[in-house]
Amino acid sequence: MRKKRFCHLGFLLTVATRVLFCPHGALAQEPDAEPQAHIVEPIITEETMPNEPGDYDLRLSGSYLWRDATGSGSLPRAQLFFGIANRWGAEIEVPWAFAKQATEHYGVGDVSATLKYLARKPGSRSPGIVLGLETAFPSGNVDKGLGEGVLEAAPFVALVQTSGRFVLQGNFGYSIVHLVRETDARNQFFYNSAIAFRLQHIRSFLLGEINGTRAATRSQIAFSPGMKYNFTPQRYVALALPIGLNSQTPRLGIVLQLQVTLRSAEPE
Repeated sequence: MRKKRFCHLGFLLTVATRVLFCPHGALAQEPDAEPQAHIVEPIITEETMPNEPGDYDLRLSGSYLWRDATGSGSLPRAQLFFGIANRWGAEIEVPWAFAKQATEHYGVGDVSATLKYLARKPGSRSPGIVLGLETAFPSGNVDKGLGEGVLEAAPFVALVQTSGRFVLQGNFGYSIVHLVRETDARNQFFYNSAIAFRLQHIRSFLLGEINGTRAATRSQIAFSPGMKYNFTPQRYVALALPIGLNSQTPRLGIVLQLQVTLRSAEPE
């Protein structure tokens, strides 16, 4: 039976660094912090805010990325988001990857885990600031194109700001890799950004995302228009179409995503 093809993208966003230049001691003080505004999770970009303690969200994605005569992706890519303490949240990701080379391969990809700390809550005049660390493990088969073959640690800073119907967020950081075997993976900078616009009457959001990486010998950048539809506040479906913006980036991809809240700390 022919496997469905969707794209697993490691895209992430370009964020305005000027918002980091806040007054001295801003991380410790929150003079204009207020009840958290509704934050729309991006489709491809890593979501900014950590879950509250007692919150559990499950996200399932299918993706496919076209590169000339070859392709790769994941079906499904499972992510579990949960809160572990006040201001602290975590994520575990297990992708079932596939790659089309001379033949087609399918199996477990590289498993990853992320830890986030909310350093500053978003306010009406200042962005929310989150510090995070993503780690990845070489559980995928490199020879079959299902993994990178590296141990990875990627510290990052994430920002989020709301204004009316708009939500702007992004992150940037540096990925440090340890080669378990010889591959073309190298240390690299990464950046991701996303803007969401709420369509008030149809429970939907229009999104635009920019995701890029930059290493010594390779640079990739993609733009992804997308749309999310909320069945309820606890369930949504989303679609994004990554478009490569340079010759080193796959020319086109597709991402289909479904998220459900397994458990909420607050009454629905």
